[in-house]
This record gives sequence, C-alpha cells and structure tokens, in this order.
Amino acid sequence: MSFKVQGKSTGLLVLVLVFSLAVSACAPSVKVRSDVAPDVNMSQFQTYDFFSQMGVEGENYSNLLGQHFRDAINSEMSVRGFKRSDAPQLQINVSIGAQDKVRVNTYQDPYVYGGHYGYRGYGYYGSPWYGGGTQTTVHQYTEANVYIDMVDSAEHQLIWQGVATFTLT
Repeated sequence: MSFKVQGKSTGLLVLVLVFSLAVSACAPSVKVRSDVAPDVNMSQFQTYDFFSQMGVEGENYSNLLGQHFRDAINSEMSVRGFKRSDAPQLQINVSIGAQDKVRVNTYQDPYVYGGHYGYRGYGYYGSPWYGGGTQTTVHQYTEANVYIDMVDSAEHQLIWQGVATFTLT
C-alpha cells in the first residue's frame, strides 16, 4: 500500500495530527499516515458534507467529540477551497478504534555472578561460561486509532483516509 499526500489532502493530514494530539494529550507519540486512491484527482472535488452520524457520534461517544471534529474539519476544508453542501461530492466520516495489546520482551541478563577461575583456568559458577540468565518483561497497553475517511458520494468509494495511531497512557 502506498501512502501519498497530494494537493488538498495535505491539510487533512495536518488535521489528523492535530486531533490525534488533542485526543491523546497524555500519549508519548503519535504516528500519522494517510492514503489517497491512486486513480483519484482530489482537485475534481469542490463540495463536502459529513455522514449524518459519524462514527465518533454513536451511543458510546459524546456528541461534543463529534462537534469538535466537525468544527476542525470545516475550518481545514474551507481553507483549501472546499464548500459545504447539501449535495456533496465528498462525504466525511470520523471514527475511533482501540485495541488492547501486549508486548513481551525477553533478553539476556548481562549480570555475571561474581565467579572466579579455578584449577587450570576453568570457569566456575558465575564466570562467563556459567553466569547470566534471561529476563522477560510484559507490558500491557491500549493502542488507539483515529480515522478520517473521505468517500466519493457518486461512486460510494473511499478515496482518502487519514489515520493517527497512539498509545493511551
């Protein structure tokens, strides 16, 4: 899958980043990527509107969150020359997903227990020949994703998607 940023979609990449930072104020890092359909010329679109109920406005989410996304997207789209319309060429949806993950790391313990050399230089317990061991750490975390989708209203096809991924802390 190739990721490109072309023309008017550049602002949406910035928008995804801004919202990801707002949603994940406590997160240490945010990874942002976007993808545009290779056969689509974004300059052919002039109008947009939102899905009647975006993914962030379902029963598990506050309508306030949806309004924040609508306001920010309206601002970014108008700066790029798009007009909001009742008969839009593009429909925009915002959704959020989260997934619990586990990271397991196993590594060689570098500590050598005070060994010494015995008869004719052979190693005893704790020497480099017998010392050390392995350590394992387990880290549980939640990875969240914010998706902004742009759908061609006439073709009913996804033409652009921005995704911000971050770890909730």
